[in-house]
Amino acid sequence: MKRVLKIGGMILLVAVLMTPTGLRASELTPLVNRADSEFSSGNVIGAADALRQALVVVYNRSKLKVDKAVLVKGKPAGFGMIQPRGSNKFRANETIILYVEPVGYHFAKRGNSYNFGLTADFAVTDAKGNILGGKKGFGNWEMNTKGRPLFDFYMSLTYNFTGIKPGKYFVLTTLIDKHGGGNVTIKTPFEIVP
Repeated sequence: MKRVLKIGGMILLVAVLMTPTGLRASELTPLVNRADSEFSSGNVIGAADALRQALVVVYNRSKLKVDKAVLVKGKPAGFGMIQPRGSNKFRANETIILYVEPVGYHFAKRGNSYNFGLTADFAVTDAKGNILGGKKGFGNWEMNTKGRPLFDFYMSLTYNFTGIKPGKYFVLTTLIDKHGGGNVTIKTPFEIVP
């Protein structure tokens, strides 16, 4: 088990060293060493806490990204608990649900609480890229957790495009980090069929 923890820490360090944000291993080394020490002494909870703190450092020094964006059949039951739709073809007025797992959002620590927040804009374009409509601020998420930061976060984005003609389109969903992690745009193709 100790070897697995060390390998996980090494992967974390390698991934961080490869980022263009200038994160130095020295910022993570004490946390990874603490995790190793806690684990070696049988304190799994302490080891996990140190690794979570290392992930907070990684997230706060990264830019917002999307790990997964999938069209799904219905509302997700929870993180990763989805049924991929398998097709991007929809009938007119059919609800479109996009499951999204963002990563790299920034945390604000207040006492024993961890806070992060995202907003979302969207635009619909035709196949040539002409913007047909959209909305700024169509989604707003503010998460506040006590004691431990939240990393297994997902978004279920629901779109209802009424009156749209048959054809091929894109929905461009832009997620914005409220605490300085930048933004990222998800380009999702979909087709309205007769």
